[in-house]
Amino acid sequence: MLTRIISGTIGAAILVLVLFLPSYALALTVMAASAIGLYEFRRALKNRDINIDLTISIISSLIISAKAYAPALPAQFFSGLPVFLRRVLRPGDLDALLIVLVIYLFCRVIFDKSRFKPEDLAWTLAGILYIPFLLSFTVKTRIMDMGFEFIWLIMIGSIITDTFAYFVGVSVGRTKIIPHISPKKTVEGSIGGAAGCMLFMILYGAFVINKASTGVISLYHFAAMGLLCGVVSQLGDWAASAIKRFAGIKDYGTLIPGHGGIMDRADSILFVAPVVYIYVNLFI
Repeated sequence: MLTRIISGTIGAAILVLVLFLPSYALALTVMAASAIGLYEFRRALKNRDINIDLTISIISSLIISAKAYAPALPAQFFSGLPVFLRRVLRPGDLDALLIVLVIYLFCRVIFDKSRFKPEDLAWTLAGILYIPFLLSFTVKTRIMDMGFEFIWLIMIGSIITDTFAYFVGVSVGRTKIIPHISPKKTVEGSIGGAAGCMLFMILYGAFVINKASTGVISLYHFAAMGLLCGVVSQLGDWAASAIKRFAGIKDYGTLIPGHGGIMDRADSILFVAPVVYIYVNLFI
């Protein structure tokens, strides 16, 4: 327990430092975390004889992360790049990347069938969408207007939900919610996590964002985001648990003593980040 507390405190301090640094620090951190997460994901699924193409996964994650940060770069940065790189990094859809990726992976299935099967292709694509694509929304949130204030909504949605769900579940949890995936999760804990997230979102919106903003954002927006994040944060946790149960492992890795791997800590952030980014862009 002491090891878990110490490593968790150090990890939280590093995360806070990264968020206070300029946005490129977060972009680089996301690149590194995505690469490590993909490695952990590949190693976990090896237990089920699934061979994820790690090289193409990491290349794709670097492109996705770079495209997420590209709008924050000055125009003169692009003028000095070759035309190909300018187009690769140009903000916008990922159609070209996905087309090339799918064709390449099917070529591996066709010409390298003995070592790369259709299920390997499916899990490779799933890993790219699940880890670097979803995680890139933290970068997109950080570089938007008032991004420094909004990025903390992602942390609240993930950390506060997890904290409240744990303590409420330990205190009063009785009714199992997903025993086939995670036997310790309870309905009471789940409700407590969502309620705690809503409360902290409203308080943060009222006393931080509305103080920094030129206009006042209605608190019902923060309540709605709190509810949404409180739900999807737990779905992210359960999704990671489902994959671990499928792979027959307890943790994704041992990088963080007492906690597991990167994927054991980032699972809820993966689902919360796009929800915050999309909600802010659509309604605020």
